[in-house]
Amino acid sequence: MARRRPDHHLDTRVEALLPADDGSPCPEASILLRSFAEARPGDFAFLKPADLIDLGGSAFAGIAEWEAFSEHYSSCELCNA
Repeated sequence: MARRRPDHHLDTRVEALLPADDGSPCPEASILLRSFAEARPGDFAFLKPADLIDLGGSAFAGIAEWEAFSEHYSSCELCNA
């Protein structure tokens, strides 16, 4: 089985959207956002940090990976510290 190489550009984009200040976001949020990015790279390219403020009103609503991320991000005590 071939091993997938890490996408450092994607990691950089995820980190830019989820700045790690004061220990947030949690690792699970990063994993979920990366899953959204990998499943929907075209949609992810348009994501801005401001989109993380109103997750329910997002244009990405209804996308399974986005829903998983937004549900976690909005309810996680570590992400909302």
